Amino acid sequence: MPDNIMQLAIPWVVLTLIVIALAIYKKSLDSHVDESLHFGSEEDKLVKAQMVQSRRSDLAERWGKILTIVVFLYGAVIVGMIAYHQWEIGTTAGFR
Repeated sequence: MPDNIMQLAIPWVVLTLIVIALAIYKKSLDSHVDESLHFGSEEDKLVKAQMVQSRRSDLAERWGKILTIVVFLYGAVIVGMIAYHQWEIGTTAGFR
């Protein structure tokens, strides 16, 4: 079991780093937001740029939430496997 832990932990660490990178990316996107409203026809470029930036931010947030849930569940499975292994060792220690 301990050999398998490293094989399971490496993808978990990679997923965690991806979630952190997404959070930094979203924070970077949100720091450059132009919060003023643009209405005129001469400001169409600004409206389109705001829409594109808003979509990117929403997409980063959606994937960040999904991957955060995946990282949490994957980590819970790893902890559950370790706990089960330790329990199994403890219950069979006197019988082997």
